[in-house]
Amino acid sequence: MPIDPGSALVGYRFVVVILTTGLPNTIDIAFQDISGLKMSRTINRRGRMTTLANELPDQTLTLKRGVFSNVSPLTTANTLESLFWGTRLLRKDLLISVLNSKGNPANAWIVSNAYLESWDWDALNAENNQILIESMSFKYSDLKYVSLNFG
Repeated sequence: MPIDPGSALVGYRFVVVILTTGLPNTIDIAFQDISGLKMSRTINRRGRMTTLANELPDQTLTLKRGVFSNVSPLTTANTLESLFWGTRLLRKDLLISVLNSKGNPANAWIVSNAYLESWDWDALNAENNQILIESMSFKYSDLKYVSLNFG
């Protein structure tokens, strides 16, 4: 079956659904940039024996978006987590979907048991009229890639 060049997915059409305490957050789905989608593993070699390391390496997933004046569920969750920053981790699951030309999910990554490692904002500058961007970095060790394009 030949590959249709028009079916190539573009990297600028995507959504992120974040599940905190098992509930999907469908309000905070728009992000400017996502980086850190990566699967890797440590392979041990001893002579002719090849094995996998017991623990998968932690990866960092970074989400960036504009800051809005209204409160969103993700901002609320991050604010609550910041109150207990030194004592508690709030784990989240993330579903990142690339959309096809019709706006339907075509491929996805499922990031499980991610926790917020850092939350930062761009510099404030009175001579700059750009939108304030916030970045959220999550640590994770479990990533699954799923193809949703069934036909």
